[in-house]
Amino acid sequence: MAKFQTFLRSCLLDSLMGYASRLDYILISAKLDELSASKIYQTFRYSLTKMEEGYMQSQKNPFTEALGDIVLRRSRTFKSIHHVIQSYLYSDVDAEREAAQKLLLLFKRYKAEFSKTSSRGVTGIVSSFIEDVKQPDYADAVATLLLNAKLQQLLRNQTEYEEVFLKSIATDVESSKTVVASSIRKAFTMEMRDLLLFVGTKAKEYPDSKWSELNGQIAIHNTKFVKGEGLRQAALKKKRESKKGKE
Repeated sequence: MAKFQTFLRSCLLDSLMGYASRLDYILISAKLDELSASKIYQTFRYSLTKMEEGYMQSQKNPFTEALGDIVLRRSRTFKSIHHVIQSYLYSDVDAEREAAQKLLLLFKRYKAEFSKTSSRGVTGIVSSFIEDVKQPDYADAVATLLLNAKLQQLLRNQTEYEEVFLKSIATDVESSKTVVASSIRKAFTMEMRDLLLFVGTKAKEYPDSKWSELNGQIAIHNTKFVKGEGLRQAALKKKRESKKGKE
Protein backbone atom coordinates (compact mmCIF):
# COMPACT_ATOMS: atom_id res chain seq x y z
CA MET A 1 0.00 0.00 0.00
CA ALA A 2 2.85 2.39 0.84
CA LYS A 3 4.38 1.93 -2.61
CA PHE A 4 1.04 2.49 -4.32
CA GLN A 5 0.41 5.58 -2.19
CA THR A 6 3.73 7.02 -3.34
CA PHE A 7 2.73 6.30 -6.93
CA LEU A 8 -0.55 8.20 -6.48
CA ARG A 9 1.30 11.19 -5.05
CA SER A 10 3.69 11.32 -8.01
CA CYS A 11 1.33 10.68 -10.94
CA LEU A 12 -0.12 13.46 -13.09
CA LEU A 13 -3.08 15.23 -11.56
CA ASP A 14 -5.05 14.36 -14.68
CA SER A 15 -4.35 10.66 -14.09
CA LEU A 16 -5.19 10.89 -10.39
CA MET A 17 -8.61 12.31 -11.23
CA GLY A 18 -9.23 9.45 -13.67
CA TYR A 19 -8.16 6.90 -11.06
CA ALA A 20 -10.37 8.38 -8.35
CA SER A 21 -13.42 8.65 -10.64
CA ARG A 22 -13.17 4.98 -11.62
CA LEU A 23 -12.56 3.96 -8.00
CA ASP A 24 -15.74 5.76 -7.00
CA TYR A 25 -17.63 3.96 -9.77
CA ILE A 26 -16.35 0.59 -8.49
CA LEU A 27 -17.34 1.45 -4.92
CA ILE A 28 -20.84 2.57 -5.93
CA SER A 29 -21.33 -0.53 -8.10
CA ALA A 30 -20.58 -2.77 -5.10
CA LYS A 31 -23.90 -1.62 -3.57
CA LEU A 32 -22.68 -1.99 0.00
CA ASP A 33 -24.89 0.13 2.26
CA GLU A 34 -22.37 -0.01 5.09
CA LEU A 35 -19.72 1.43 2.79
CA SER A 36 -21.84 4.18 1.24
CA ALA A 37 -23.08 5.28 4.67
CA SER A 38 -19.64 5.23 6.27
CA LYS A 39 -17.91 8.46 7.25
CA ILE A 40 -14.72 7.34 5.52
CA TYR A 41 -16.50 7.03 2.13
CA GLN A 42 -18.47 10.25 2.62
CA THR A 43 -15.21 12.09 3.35
CA PHE A 44 -13.64 10.67 0.18
CA ARG A 45 -16.68 11.59 -1.93
CA TYR A 46 -16.74 15.16 -0.60
CA SER A 47 -13.03 15.63 -1.33
CA LEU A 48 -13.42 14.13 -4.81
CA THR A 49 -16.10 16.72 -5.57
CA LYS A 50 -13.85 19.53 -4.30
CA MET A 51 -10.96 18.20 -6.38
CA GLU A 52 -13.11 18.14 -9.51
CA GLU A 53 -14.39 21.65 -8.86
CA GLY A 54 -10.90 23.01 -8.28
CA TYR A 55 -9.39 21.21 -11.23
CA MET A 56 -12.06 22.28 -13.68
CA GLN A 57 -12.12 25.95 -12.73
CA SER A 58 -12.68 27.97 -15.87
CA GLN A 59 -9.60 29.98 -16.75
CA LYS A 60 -8.36 31.18 -20.09
CA ASN A 61 -5.97 28.76 -21.71
CA PRO A 62 -4.77 28.86 -25.33
CA PHE A 63 -5.28 25.10 -25.64
CA THR A 64 -8.76 24.88 -24.10
CA GLU A 65 -10.61 25.06 -27.43
CA ALA A 66 -8.30 22.51 -29.09
CA LEU A 67 -8.70 20.09 -26.18
CA GLY A 68 -12.48 20.51 -26.30
CA ASP A 69 -12.51 19.65 -30.00
CA ILE A 70 -10.40 16.52 -29.43
CA VAL A 71 -12.62 15.44 -26.53
CA LEU A 72 -15.68 15.77 -28.78
CA ARG A 73 -14.09 13.69 -31.55
CA ARG A 74 -12.90 11.10 -29.04
CA SER A 75 -16.41 10.84 -27.63
CA ARG A 76 -17.88 10.37 -31.12
CA THR A 77 -15.39 7.62 -31.90
CA PHE A 78 -16.19 5.86 -28.63
CA LYS A 79 -19.93 6.05 -29.33
CA SER A 80 -19.51 4.87 -32.91
CA ILE A 81 -17.75 1.74 -31.68
CA HIS A 82 -20.69 1.13 -29.37
CA HIS A 83 -23.18 1.46 -32.24
CA VAL A 84 -21.21 -0.98 -34.42
CA ILE A 85 -21.15 -3.55 -31.61
CA GLN A 86 -24.88 -3.19 -31.08
CA SER A 87 -25.60 -3.67 -34.78
CA TYR A 88 -23.86 -7.07 -34.75
CA LEU A 89 -26.19 -8.33 -32.03
CA TYR A 90 -28.67 -8.97 -34.85
CA SER A 91 -26.23 -10.69 -37.18
CA ASP A 92 -27.14 -14.03 -38.77
CA VAL A 93 -23.58 -15.22 -38.11
CA ASP A 94 -23.18 -16.91 -34.73
CA ALA A 95 -19.55 -15.86 -34.34
CA GLU A 96 -20.44 -12.21 -34.92
CA ARG A 97 -23.28 -12.26 -32.40
CA GLU A 98 -21.07 -13.93 -29.79
CA ALA A 99 -18.28 -11.41 -30.40
CA ALA A 100 -20.77 -8.54 -30.07
CA GLN A 101 -22.16 -9.89 -26.81
CA LYS A 102 -18.67 -10.28 -25.34
CA LEU A 103 -17.59 -6.76 -26.33
CA LEU A 104 -20.85 -5.21 -25.23
CA LEU A 105 -20.31 -6.42 -21.67
CA LEU A 106 -16.89 -4.75 -21.62
CA PHE A 107 -18.18 -1.64 -23.33
CA LYS A 108 -21.10 -1.15 -20.92
CA ARG A 109 -18.72 -1.12 -17.98
CA TYR A 110 -16.77 1.77 -19.46
CA LYS A 111 -19.68 3.59 -21.10
CA ALA A 112 -21.27 4.44 -17.74
CA GLU A 113 -18.04 6.03 -16.51
CA PHE A 114 -17.32 7.70 -19.85
CA SER A 115 -20.63 9.57 -19.83
CA LYS A 116 -20.44 10.93 -16.28
CA THR A 117 -16.72 11.68 -15.84
CA SER A 118 -15.01 14.99 -16.60
CA SER A 119 -13.05 15.16 -19.87
CA ARG A 120 -9.77 15.01 -17.98
CA GLY A 121 -10.85 11.95 -15.99
CA VAL A 122 -12.08 10.27 -19.17
CA THR A 123 -8.50 10.17 -20.45
CA GLY A 124 -7.60 7.54 -17.87
CA ILE A 125 -10.78 5.61 -18.60
CA VAL A 126 -10.10 5.50 -22.35
CA SER A 127 -6.53 4.35 -21.73
CA SER A 128 -7.83 1.54 -19.53
CA PHE A 129 -10.45 0.59 -22.13
CA ILE A 130 -7.83 0.41 -24.89
CA GLU A 131 -5.61 -1.80 -22.73
CA ASP A 132 -8.52 -4.13 -21.88
CA VAL A 133 -9.71 -4.49 -25.46
CA LYS A 134 -6.21 -5.56 -26.51
CA GLN A 135 -6.43 -8.66 -24.33
CA PRO A 136 -6.59 -11.96 -26.32
CA ASP A 137 -10.25 -12.73 -25.55
CA TYR A 138 -11.41 -9.31 -26.69
CA ALA A 139 -8.88 -8.97 -29.51
CA ASP A 140 -10.44 -11.95 -31.28
CA ALA A 141 -13.90 -10.42 -30.95
CA VAL A 142 -12.59 -7.10 -32.29
CA ALA A 143 -11.12 -8.85 -35.32
CA THR A 144 -14.38 -10.73 -35.93
CA LEU A 145 -16.35 -7.48 -36.01
CA LEU A 146 -13.68 -5.66 -38.07
CA LEU A 147 -13.32 -2.98 -35.38
CA ASN A 148 -9.55 -2.55 -35.56
CA ALA A 149 -9.80 0.58 -37.72
CA LYS A 150 -12.22 2.20 -35.26
CA LEU A 151 -9.99 1.34 -32.31
CA GLN A 152 -7.00 2.81 -34.11
CA GLN A 153 -9.02 5.98 -34.60
CA LEU A 154 -9.77 6.06 -30.86
CA LEU A 155 -6.09 5.55 -30.15
CA ARG A 156 -5.22 8.47 -32.47
CA ASN A 157 -7.76 10.65 -30.66
CA GLN A 158 -6.19 9.67 -27.36
CA THR A 159 -2.64 10.33 -28.57
CA GLU A 160 -3.64 13.72 -29.95
CA TYR A 161 -5.24 14.62 -26.63
CA GLU A 162 -2.05 13.67 -24.80
CA GLU A 163 0.07 15.81 -27.12
CA VAL A 164 -2.11 18.90 -26.77
CA PHE A 165 -2.52 18.38 -23.03
CA LEU A 166 1.27 18.21 -22.68
CA LYS A 167 1.50 21.63 -24.31
CA SER A 168 -1.29 22.88 -22.09
CA ILE A 169 0.33 21.94 -18.80
CA ALA A 170 3.55 23.61 -19.92
CA THR A 171 1.93 27.05 -19.78
CA ASP A 172 1.82 29.31 -16.74
CA VAL A 173 -1.93 29.62 -16.94
CA GLU A 174 -2.32 25.84 -16.78
CA SER A 175 -0.08 25.75 -13.74
CA SER A 176 -2.29 28.29 -12.00
CA LYS A 177 -5.36 26.32 -13.04
CA THR A 178 -4.26 23.20 -11.17
CA VAL A 179 -3.12 24.95 -8.00
CA VAL A 180 -6.50 24.59 -6.28
CA ALA A 181 -6.65 20.84 -6.79
CA SER A 182 -2.94 20.44 -6.12
CA SER A 183 -3.26 22.23 -2.79
CA ILE A 184 -5.59 19.53 -1.42
CA ARG A 185 -4.09 16.61 -3.33
CA LYS A 186 -2.00 15.29 -0.44
CA ALA A 187 -4.97 15.14 1.92
CA PHE A 188 -7.10 13.56 -0.82
CA THR A 189 -4.62 10.75 -1.49
CA MET A 190 -4.44 10.07 2.25
CA GLU A 191 -8.23 9.80 2.37
CA MET A 192 -8.14 7.34 -0.52
CA ARG A 193 -5.49 5.33 1.32
CA ASP A 194 -7.70 5.15 4.43
CA LEU A 195 -10.66 4.10 2.28
CA LEU A 196 -8.69 1.33 0.56
CA LEU A 197 -7.40 0.09 3.93
CA PHE A 198 -10.98 0.10 5.24
CA VAL A 199 -12.18 -2.09 2.37
CA GLY A 200 -9.15 -4.36 2.73
CA THR A 201 -9.82 -4.85 6.45
CA LYS A 202 -13.48 -5.69 5.79
CA ALA A 203 -12.43 -8.18 3.12
CA LYS A 204 -10.21 -9.99 5.64
CA GLU A 205 -13.01 -10.06 8.21
CA TYR A 206 -15.51 -11.38 5.68
CA PRO A 207 -13.53 -13.40 3.08
CA ASP A 208 -16.61 -14.86 1.35
CA SER A 209 -18.58 -11.67 0.90
CA LYS A 210 -19.11 -8.64 -1.32
CA TRP A 211 -16.31 -6.97 0.60
CA SER A 212 -13.83 -9.55 -0.66
CA GLU A 213 -15.15 -9.23 -4.20
CA LEU A 214 -14.89 -5.43 -4.02
CA ASN A 215 -11.34 -5.63 -2.68
CA GLY A 216 -10.39 -7.86 -5.61
CA GLN A 217 -11.89 -5.41 -8.12
CA ILE A 218 -9.97 -2.55 -6.54
CA ALA A 219 -6.74 -4.58 -6.73
CA ILE A 220 -7.29 -5.12 -10.47
CA HIS A 221 -8.03 -1.40 -10.92
CA ASN A 222 -4.83 -0.47 -9.08
CA THR A 223 -2.71 -2.85 -11.16
CA LYS A 224 -4.14 -1.54 -14.44
CA PHE A 225 -3.67 2.05 -13.29
CA VAL A 226 -0.01 1.55 -12.38
CA LYS A 227 0.65 -0.14 -15.71
CA GLY A 228 -1.25 2.43 -17.76
CA GLU A 229 0.22 5.42 -15.96
CA GLY A 230 3.71 3.98 -16.31
CA LEU A 231 3.26 3.73 -20.07
CA ARG A 232 1.76 7.20 -20.20
CA GLN A 233 4.60 8.78 -18.23
CA ALA A 234 7.15 7.06 -20.45
CA ALA A 235 5.38 8.34 -23.58
CA LEU A 236 5.21 11.89 -22.24
CA LYS A 237 8.88 11.77 -21.27
CA LYS A 238 9.80 10.57 -24.74
CA LYS A 239 7.79 13.40 -26.33
CA ARG A 240 9.44 15.99 -24.09
CA GLU A 241 12.90 14.67 -24.91
CA SER A 242 12.05 14.57 -28.62
CA LYS A 243 10.84 18.17 -28.46
CA LYS A 244 14.04 19.29 -26.72
CA GLY A 245 16.12 17.49 -29.34
CA LYS A 246 14.45 19.49 -32.10
CA GLU A 247 15.01 22.86 -30.42
